[in-house]
Amino acid sequence: MFTVTGVLAFIVVFGAIVLVHEIGHFLVAKLVGVRPFEFGVGFGPALARKRWGETTYYLRALPLGGYVKLLGMDPYEEESSSAGKQQPPAEQGQPAASVSTAGAAAEDDTRSFAYKPLWARILTIAAGPLMNFVFAVVLFAVLFATVEVPLTIYSVGKGTPAERAGLKPGDEIVSIAGIPVREPREVNKVVEPRANQPLPVQIRRDGHELTLTVTPVRPEGADVARIGVQLGGQARVGGVRALWAGVRETYYSTVGLVASLGKMLVGRAPADISGPIGIFQLVGQTAQQGVPYLIFLAAILNINLGLLNLLPVPVLDGGWIAIFLVEAVRRRPLQPEHRGIAQMVGMALLLALMIFATYKDIWRLAGL
Repeated sequence: MFTVTGVLAFIVVFGAIVLVHEIGHFLVAKLVGVRPFEFGVGFGPALARKRWGETTYYLRALPLGGYVKLLGMDPYEEESSSAGKQQPPAEQGQPAASVSTAGAAAEDDTRSFAYKPLWARILTIAAGPLMNFVFAVVLFAVLFATVEVPLTIYSVGKGTPAERAGLKPGDEIVSIAGIPVREPREVNKVVEPRANQPLPVQIRRDGHELTLTVTPVRPEGADVARIGVQLGGQARVGGVRALWAGVRETYYSTVGLVASLGKMLVGRAPADISGPIGIFQLVGQTAQQGVPYLIFLAAILNINLGLLNLLPVPVLDGGWIAIFLVEAVRRRPLQPEHRGIAQMVGMALLLALMIFATYKDIWRLAGL
């Protein structure tokens, strides 16, 4: 499970995703006139720091993402630098990659987040998850412009029809039920309406073509059939077509993830989620299949993190946006204790989700 390649791939992929998220907050804060007084790469003990303009930049020991501290993000705290002291960033180690809530400004400080108009505050907070979607577009576009990726299986679920049929990661799918397929969406169109129907799947494995028979099943609570694989693949395109392909792939992936989340919430699909253990294992497995597959997975993980952070849960970016909208309707800020309660509830929800996802990861690793 733990290999050098897997660990390095996880650090690069997850670190880049979180760092890009924080760069989004940082750039838009500068654009709307908010002072980012600290920006860090990684978390943990500081290895180096450099004051450049109005911001202190840190390089920290663990290279898993970054953080940004904005002046006035929390109007009830005093900025540490105004007292001539340095405090550790409140955001270090937070998996959700939210903007740090440390720092405030004097009432006449025009660079304070707390005194910016509603649209500027929402745009600053939303910039993190939106940057993850932009990064996904870029990754897809680079992939489509530089690499010819056959329609390839990069993950096979335990106990699924695909596993029982003998499909393996790395198999290239040529056709299903005699229908040529080149993209994951084409596979879905063939498989989804054919529950419990044996389908011949022509694949290419190690340079040889063979045909296996897969019988899709409809998971309990689901309304479409599945064979239990995760796929990637795309013909190479160039220029604007590559960028458009990246936008299209990001859109369809986002819609698919939102639809899956909705079905899970209403009980129409099983709660199939992964936590840190599952993500680490998936990144490691994908890295062994090659860089193109890792780029594809990184794009999907960007979309996942972007969607997660837009959920209206306090302590996530979507929760901050919800709080700002409530304060706009009330025409006055929430009391500090009310914000604290909301954040405690949000943290409890995230902790419960993390525990559940870790339980599912361990369950899958044990083959249960």
